[in-house]
Amino acid sequence: MLGELVRWRVVGSRCSASRAKQFFESAVDDVALPNPRFESSYRRLFGDGVAMGDRSEAFFSAFYRRFLANSEIAELFEHVDMDRQAEMLRRSLFTLASFYVLDDASPELRRLAEVHERLGLRPHLFDFWLQCLLDTVKEFDPCCDEATLLAWGWALAPGITYIRIALDK
Repeated sequence: MLGELVRWRVVGSRCSASRAKQFFESAVDDVALPNPRFESSYRRLFGDGVAMGDRSEAFFSAFYRRFLANSEIAELFEHVDMDRQAEMLRRSLFTLASFYVLDDASPELRRLAEVHERLGLRPHLFDFWLQCLLDTVKEFDPCCDEATLLAWGWALAPGITYIRIALDK
């Protein structure tokens, strides 16, 4: 089914975010993907689907340790429930990857852009966010190499760029 979603992207059709989630959750290993290194790494880290099992907790804890080491960012998260924040990050990863596949901004991505704009975040912080994420992928994915990190960047860059453009308005 994910192959069908990818074909829709290629011919310029659109699909709802809930339909995309359904495609991602039912994807099988032998389906051709536009970014198989990302998909394989994602599965090694989080399993199939969007839910992300227990093994993701250590990943997100390590990510936030890196991310919050920056004092500018730590200030923004002083009074934030980090368990809730980790859950938001899980959903955000899916939202960013969906934008890459669908080439269409979902309501969730537009909401992410609005929230980050209201917070007054500066665009350079997204570069740091991505670097922290890639460093965490490198730590937790036993098969990670330079091509895998590029694949992650390739999958997430369109959504991150969408948010950064919204901040520049």
